[in-house]
Amino acid sequence: MLKSTFFVAVLSVCSLTVMAQHGTITGEVRTADGKPAPFVDITLQPGNTGTSADRQGHYQLNNIRTGKYTIVASFTGLKAQFQQVEVANDQTVTINFSLSEDNHTLQEVTVSSGYNKFAKKETENIARMPLKNLENPQVYNVVPKELLQDQVIVSYNDVLKNVTGVSQALVNGSNSFNLRGFFTTSYLRNGLQDYKANSIEIANIERIEVLKGPSATLFGSSLTSFGGLLNRVTKKPYETFNGEISYTLGGFGLSRVTADFNTPLNKEKDLLLRTNIAYHDEGSFQDAGFTKRLFIAPSLVYKASDRLTVTLDAEIYNQKANDFNRLFPQASFTKTNPRLLSVNWKRSYSSNDIYGKTPSVSLNGGVNYKINDQWTSQTSFSHTNSEVEGYWSWNSILGDTAVSRNPGYEHSQYNYTEVQQNFNGDFKIGKLRNRLVLGLDFLNGITNATSASVYGFDQVTIAGHDPRYNELTIPALQAALATVPSSKSRSEQSIYSAYASDVLNITDELLVMASLRVDHFVNNGTYDANNDTTTGKYNQTALSPKLGLVYQLVPKHLSVFGNYMNGFSNNAPTQQPDGKFSSFKPSHANQWETGVKMEFFNGKLNGTFSYYHIKVDDVIRTNADSYSVQDGGQLSKGYEAEVIANPVKGLNIIAGYAYNDIYTINTNADVDGLHQWTGPAQMANLWVSYHFLNTAIRGLGLGIGGNYNGKAYITQSRSSGEFYLPSYTVLNAVLSYERSAYRISLKMDNLTNEVYWGSYVSQMMPRRFSTTVSFKFR
Repeated sequence: MLKSTFFVAVLSVCSLTVMAQHGTITGEVRTADGKPAPFVDITLQPGNTGTSADRQGHYQLNNIRTGKYTIVASFTGLKAQFQQVEVANDQTVTINFSLSEDNHTLQEVTVSSGYNKFAKKETENIARMPLKNLENPQVYNVVPKELLQDQVIVSYNDVLKNVTGVSQALVNGSNSFNLRGFFTTSYLRNGLQDYKANSIEIANIERIEVLKGPSATLFGSSLTSFGGLLNRVTKKPYETFNGEISYTLGGFGLSRVTADFNTPLNKEKDLLLRTNIAYHDEGSFQDAGFTKRLFIAPSLVYKASDRLTVTLDAEIYNQKANDFNRLFPQASFTKTNPRLLSVNWKRSYSSNDIYGKTPSVSLNGGVNYKINDQWTSQTSFSHTNSEVEGYWSWNSILGDTAVSRNPGYEHSQYNYTEVQQNFNGDFKIGKLRNRLVLGLDFLNGITNATSASVYGFDQVTIAGHDPRYNELTIPALQAALATVPSSKSRSEQSIYSAYASDVLNITDELLVMASLRVDHFVNNGTYDANNDTTTGKYNQTALSPKLGLVYQLVPKHLSVFGNYMNGFSNNAPTQQPDGKFSSFKPSHANQWETGVKMEFFNGKLNGTFSYYHIKVDDVIRTNADSYSVQDGGQLSKGYEAEVIANPVKGLNIIAGYAYNDIYTINTNADVDGLHQWTGPAQMANLWVSYHFLNTAIRGLGLGIGGNYNGKAYITQSRSSGEFYLPSYTVLNAVLSYERSAYRISLKMDNLTNEVYWGSYVSQMMPRRFSTTVSFKFR
């Protein structure tokens, strides 16, 4: 009996063992355009065993008993997809999904679900190859359109306030910023040139990418600075009919209309069109100042096959504005900051007759071809035709009582063309994975300019009544311009470049990036039409290396990184006091940077912490004999921290802090070691928003945040003293309500009515209330 019982027990255990055989199901979920689809629910039927895809669209089901199942990929607002799967013992089955819905719809759905919508770090533009944030040895920030919508942003300058360590360089109509202490312009769109002087319209922006540090290795030197680069990525068409129309009404004459239409053009959905339109009309809190802008941006995508995609888009601007007025304080050091001056801040010291027109047309196209499973080809071009025509006035403070007005006229035309060819490979040599980009680039720029200035047109008192204040009129300025000579010139520059960058996986956790660029710069000189002479012709060739190292301490969650990067700036020959010309080599910036990147809790906590050290060598300076010599330098060092969090559903936080210490070395004993106009040393940004989900007040959203900028020097020297902008904190708040067909947003800019200044002595906007109403259709 005992033996029989034992035998039955053994048979039972064996039977249970057989019945308990298990396998694994893994795969990825992507959108119709091939992008990762995060947080999609994966469920097995029968049994309802399930999981969710991570932020990269990957999923895995473990310990699945052998047998046949139906696996379902589903998400609120999306059509569920079903596939049959058979699980065998100790086997892994791969099941991939391609969602029929587009990325645009997916983003709307995930936003309503309260995931970490501000932490969209994955981009191919930063490294010119598919590379995850934790794999990239360089610091960069991404501002997605979800953050622009959350903050109800209507100005490009306000977008960059969300980027740690970026401050505005010249306010109002300028697209210029200080990045790690270096003056940086925003001349990149979709990774290529977009050279224009008008204010950048945000209606067509999918996201803003800010790459920190000298990045000439992959992007050259003409469109970047030693502090980094700013790249705008535009909205692209997708496969379903969709649209949105918005209207914004606000203080100081703000009236803004935007429209976003997307539609497939054929039944096959391989020909897609998306068009963004904006009309912007805004006044000023001062007695003069306005901006009127019409913007049209069509984008066309043709999917010729699974391997070949052709894109073509355009941006058409027509802008008229009087928003470029400033007060320059260099002539007065008896007062050290704007708070001590008796300036009437409601005065512009100008007139609405003094305005400029800045029309532009930008064309951008590309051909993407998948050569095979390891190699792809990307051919891109960009052409921009822009213009500046009209009047302006730059004003200087004299002593503490007067303003000297210095108006002028300008008519400049810019024609820039860039052609770029990239080959991307993802292959293995032995067991080592290589991700390689090989590129060729050609950039050409032609400028035709006519200008004239009247320095010291008149003087008016800073405060109180002055009958001369309204005498800056077009007839008076034209009469004054008729007495001064105008300049007329034409210049042309071309750059021929080749570059290569390889990311080598020594192990799954250890990566090395090695990059090199050769750049041949050709300046054809500047033709002076008045004197019929051409001067400034020269050629220069520069090498720019880059080396990066990443080690993932916790795979897919925590990595430490370090990099060495190089940038350069071309220097033209200089005429010395004895009449001879001296040639100079390019100035080079070398950066060393180290830090930590993290991504925990399925992407709900994302952070970057870094320290950098940028040394610029071969800076040209003037010695005691008034000769130009190339032995100066500049040093920029500091640290940055950014945290993007989604601690609970509906709550999203983005916060940053940056410290920068920058000064010149061996350029001028009077200013070496002292901060100049390079932005504040300390900056902080914060935005907190909460959207109510699955409650009686579902759709209601609250947001509040702002910026802190520390003391920022305009200029200082040991002999003349200093002038600086005081530190300030500005807060903004948003109240919104959103349903499937509409959204209403109420915003208060400068919630506490803080009095603060931008570049030089330009008071920034006081408190303003605005309302935005949006209607969505599909």
